[in-house]
Order: sequence, then structure tokens, then C-alpha cells
Amino acid sequence: MGLTPEIIAGMQQLALEQQRLLGPRAPWHVGDVAWGLRQHDGRELEWTFRLWRDSADRVVAWSWLKGDRGLLEYDLHPEHRHLLDEVLDEPDAKEAVAFEDDEEARAVLARHGFTKPGRAIHFNHREVPDAPIPPPLPDGFRYRTVEPEDLPERVAIHRDVWEPSRVTESSYRNVMAEWPYRGSLDCVVEAPDGRFASYVLVWPDDENGVGLFEPVGTRAEFRRRALGAAVCTFGLKRLHEEGMRRAVVGCDTEPACALYGSIGFRRSWTITSYAR
Repeated sequence: MGLTPEIIAGMQQLALEQQRLLGPRAPWHVGDVAWGLRQHDGRELEWTFRLWRDSADRVVAWSWLKGDRGLLEYDLHPEHRHLLDEVLDEPDAKEAVAFEDDEEARAVLARHGFTKPGRAIHFNHREVPDAPIPPPLPDGFRYRTVEPEDLPERVAIHRDVWEPSRVTESSYRNVMAEWPYRGSLDCVVEAPDGRFASYVLVWPDDENGVGLFEPVGTRAEFRRRALGAAVCTFGLKRLHEEGMRRAVVGCDTEPACALYGSIGFRRSWTITSYAR
């Protein structure tokens, strides 16, 4: 099944439900879905989606096969974990994921041949009871949020940080048009010459009061000035100002995990990919 607005809505509705039921343990945030699906031009032609619905026509499980690498991502409502065997019945999948401490899910993956551990992503959360105060910036730098006319520079910093990147002005325009993107939560530190030095895109889940940081980056020439921690603190402030009281973020390298730890995030759980 190809990508449609109905598929996006179903995936995001389950993400909202999982946040309500599982809190920091929820495997997906509505922003994960929006960012993952909209950041690339044309990549959706390489993907396959399947949805499972209950008798009330609510999505209770979905799978997302990324054909370019064979990675199978999915989400399962906790009352429908029995569907995991069906979800994993995907001949073209080369990798699938599970919570590192979920022995039941790992056993099901093993039955389907997914036994070789690979990339681990650590998810972290922190409560935001008050609006943090961002630290002072070097002379000439300033905090601000992204406006529509900033599109070229917003794309430029992302491509510099994550080179090689398939994000384009066209695809980021799609991101900006996708719910729940909000320009007032697309946070940057602007350098004296007008370029963006560091950024964090905060995705809101107003229903559950949770903001997701995805992605985060600092241009190489501006690193080692604590701008990453600074812009994330600004992101926490903006998140609080817009009514959310918890933040979540993922990391898969020690420097990134240390950055988030330095501003109050604590590890919630780890998800690992398993190859076959």
C-alpha cells in the first residue's frame, strides 16, 4: 500500500494513543511520523505500508517497510501485541526493531530470523514544569524561530549538518505543511552573518503535553561553543510556553546522548534493530 493522507492520519492517531497509554515508553510521537514521512522527496515510492484496524475501525497496528534498506518499522497497540507475527510476515524485510528489554518481542523477531543486533537508539525524556532560561549567546548571535521566508537557510543548515542528505526545499516545504509542524517551535540560533548556526525542530503533541526534538544539529564551524545545548534549552522554553510539560529525544552516539544529559534528559529505554 502506498502513502496516503489516511495512512498518515492512522499512524499518528495510534501514536497519540500510545503516548496516552505508555507515556515516556511510547515508541512513536506524532512528530516522528510527520518528519519520517515528509523529509524526503520521492522516497515514499520506495515504501510499503500496512494497517490493522479493530472492529471500531481504529488503527491498532501498522508497518512501514523502507524498501531502500529493507528496514521494517512498526507500532502495536499494547492490547494487540498478538499481531506482531503478522507484522513481521514481510518477505522483503531485512531488519526489524524491538525494545531492547522486550524479551517477548525479541523472541517473535527471532522466529522470523531477525537475530543479529545492529543500531541502537536511546530515547530520553525530561519533565518541563517551568520554562527554562536559555544561556547567554556569544556576541552577535541570537535565538529565534523559523519564518516561511527562512526556508532556503533552514534547508541549508540541515544539509550541512547531515551531509549527505536528501532533504530539499521542496521536501522541507512538505514538512512545514504537515501537521503538527509549527514554525514557532522550529528553533534556531542565528549567527551574526544571518546564517543558522544550530537548530532543533520541536514537534508538539498538545493532546498529551509532549514535545519531540527531531532533528537537532549544529554546523561544524560553530561546534564546541555549547550552541547545541543552548538551542535545545531554547526549544524547552518554547515548548513550555506552548503548553507542553514533557520533552522526548532520541540519540545514537555518546556525544549526542551526553548533550541531552547535560540539559536534564534521562534515558527512558533503548530500541535496537535486528537483521536477518
